[in-house]
Amino acid sequence: MKKEHLEILTKIIGGVESGGQIYGNQNYAAYAGKNANSENEKTCTLGWAQNYGNEGRRLCKMILEADAKAFRKADTAGIEKKLSVDWEKTGWNPSAAEKKALIAIITTDAGKKCQDELFEELMNTYIKNAEAYGVTDIKAQMMWCEIEHLGGPKPVKRIFERAAKPYTPDTIFSSLLLDQKDTSNNNQVGDKKFQSRHECCVHWIKQYVKEETKDSGKEVEKMYSRQAVVDLVESWVGKKEADGSYKSIIDIYNSFTGKLPRNTKMEYGWAWCACTWSALAIALKYTPIMPIEISCFYLIEQAKKMGVWEENDARIPKLGEAVLYDWDDNGVGDNTGNPEHVGTVTYVNTASGYFIVTEGNYGNAVKKRTVSINGRYIRGFIAPKYDSDAAQSHPVQTPGKNVSTVAHEVIAGQWGNGDARKNALKAAGYDPATIQAEVNKILNGSAATTTKPQPADQKITKTVKSTCYAREFDRSLAGEYKTTANLYCRNDAGSNKKALCLIPKGTTVHNYGYYNTFNGVKWLYITVTIDGIEYIGFSSKDYLKK
Repeated sequence: MKKEHLEILTKIIGGVESGGQIYGNQNYAAYAGKNANSENEKTCTLGWAQNYGNEGRRLCKMILEADAKAFRKADTAGIEKKLSVDWEKTGWNPSAAEKKALIAIITTDAGKKCQDELFEELMNTYIKNAEAYGVTDIKAQMMWCEIEHLGGPKPVKRIFERAAKPYTPDTIFSSLLLDQKDTSNNNQVGDKKFQSRHECCVHWIKQYVKEETKDSGKEVEKMYSRQAVVDLVESWVGKKEADGSYKSIIDIYNSFTGKLPRNTKMEYGWAWCACTWSALAIALKYTPIMPIEISCFYLIEQAKKMGVWEENDARIPKLGEAVLYDWDDNGVGDNTGNPEHVGTVTYVNTASGYFIVTEGNYGNAVKKRTVSINGRYIRGFIAPKYDSDAAQSHPVQTPGKNVSTVAHEVIAGQWGNGDARKNALKAAGYDPATIQAEVNKILNGSAATTTKPQPADQKITKTVKSTCYAREFDRSLAGEYKTTANLYCRNDAGSNKKALCLIPKGTTVHNYGYYNTFNGVKWLYITVTIDGIEYIGFSSKDYLKK
């Protein structure tokens, strides 16, 4: 492995071992006493790389050899005498004074250097093990190192044995999550308590390890990638207040080395949706193009100052942008109210008329929401000036997710279609019928509804129009129709398209001869006004009568 890759690996494992899941934030002063991590640990663990027992003793020996003067100055509790004793066999449990001395020793300049050297030596051993197993890809080797460092040689071979080939961080991650089906213990490397750790590793490997090119030796300028933003926020899905995992997002925001907006640090008890967007910018070092704040109102103000605010409810967003919401929106005209929430756009389906937003503090967790293009409650968008529009969703088809998350992925096309989708869902342990019911709820749940009779002539206060256009024409179809049942008006032909509104039975609609066809059924391109809002979209001809 090249030195540059080893440096990246150091920052990755440093981030998950002792750095609060912040890339490159390894804690050289890390110390864990007897039984602190596990009842099987009979002595202490030292350093950012979590050197347990005799590995910790070896670290201290290396420091003594590297700089005896600094070692002995920091050794205020006779640690040097302990270096000839087997820490694990004797079950040495350092006293408070010995703990203080150990931390002082490992945080000397020599101590920090030796911690890195010991880690690199260990990683080279792991890499040789990976190569002997047939793992040659750099990214896969990094995942091997992460798993062997966490669990040892047997677990890493088990994970790789069942991972799909060719090995990638995603296929290895999928194999790790299969450990969660075995509930006999909670000490397997893929168990839930380690999931966010592995997610960080997968994300950072994909972000920082670049593909080899002929020009790879050239220094390149900082690139601002939509993909990096999408990948990072997707890796946070599932972090929540209930288990405290959301705190890592708050910690990233508070770790910002620049001047925090309004000189205010984030508190764990505050609403954290804007903080989530800002933590993305801070973690990726994208603050030159992404405004940061912990208030939705001030986030818009910062976006305006940076020239990246889009005051347009009807905008078709791009991946990596932020959407702000105002829950008091009455649906009339352009929404200019006070914003209450924000999320990151992670999927856009223009044809079906919706986009998916991944949000922090959505039900006290990081979750996905499906939003209609030009739908109600949209306040506006933050559109950072990324270097490219290239980006796509890269989900992993894995078990263990909640129904809503999987349904959003299905809508986004991430599980395929038809029988292939059903089979993929079943293979991952999901019930296709349950998922489909949730999909229907998501597609239709935000549709405008009313039970009031609609007068023929209404004053139009706003128009909501599908993003798709009619491709076929038949003059004989033109005319006035009445709905024979409560009928959805959708963004395009087909019940799998986002619903704009639910038209009450007996309501008059108009068609001018245009339509689209889906599964042999004509879907007329209609216009209807409900409660002062004009909707233009597609409804099935089967439920329309002239």
